[in-house]
Formats: sequence, structure tokens, C-alpha cells
Amino acid sequence: MKRYERLSSAPAVSGSTRPGATLALAAAALLIGLACNDSHPAEPSDALFDILASAASGETFRIQVSDPSQIAALESLLGQGNRKIVSGALRRGNGGFNTPWSWHMAPDSIEVADVTIELCDGRPSDVESALDYWIDTVGRFCPWGTEVVARLQ
Repeated sequence: MKRYERLSSAPAVSGSTRPGATLALAAAALLIGLACNDSHPAEPSDALFDILASAASGETFRIQVSDPSQIAALESLLGQGNRKIVSGALRRGNGGFNTPWSWHMAPDSIEVADVTIELCDGRPSDVESALDYWIDTVGRFCPWGTEVVARLQ
């Protein structure tokens, strides 16, 4: 009978290992590996901005933005007046942030544009009063007179 020598300097463990402990160690190692992996950076948190639709109407709406480049573009417009057009895909419901309106712009669709088509230009109250038309036919909201008023988050 051959005798095998231990190659490790760790003390031998007698009896069987507990499967739960092994699973917990494997899960911890996986999480540590993912946390240290630079190829999967943490997602930035979304930002909330108050937008003045136009100085003439005085109507405001709120957007939530998830794209870091668009967040930076909106931040650069704070306090600059009407410089660009905020545009985004329309969705039903206030999204949890666009009160008192019964619609919102999808956070992953927000864009800061120099020009847009006239069809999506309007006031928040226009969208509210013809919600089905705006969502089902137009699909986007891009008021031409927008001003970025504040970043809330």
C-alpha cells in the first residue's frame, strides 16, 4: 500500500467538511472577485433634473436620467438659459418622479439635442391633455424652449 504525504502545510481536518460552509466560502470568493473586476464598473446612480418647458408657458416637468454622458450634458446647462433641447421617449404614469403629470420620459432615452423635429415640440400640458396621441403617435417629447433649472439628485 502506498503512502501519500501531504503537500500542504495546513493542518489536516478530520471528519467531513460542512457543505454549507464550503458554499458560503465559494460565494464570498465570487463576490470579492466581481467587486475587484474593473471591467464591470458599478452603475452610476440616476440623476433627477427639473426642466422649464419654456419661459412663455412657465410649465415645468421632471426627468430622471441614467446615461452618464447625458447627465454631464444636463449639468453643463444648469443656469445657462435655453441652450439645448431636452428630448425623451414618453411613457404613461409619472414614473415616480414627474408629479403632477400622468406621463414621464423614459430615463434611458433622455437626450440633449441641438435640433429636433417640430412634431414633438409642445408644453407639458399639451402632452397631458392628449396623452394617448402623444404616447401612441408622437412617441417623444422635445419642447424647444427647455431650460435646465435644477439637479435634485
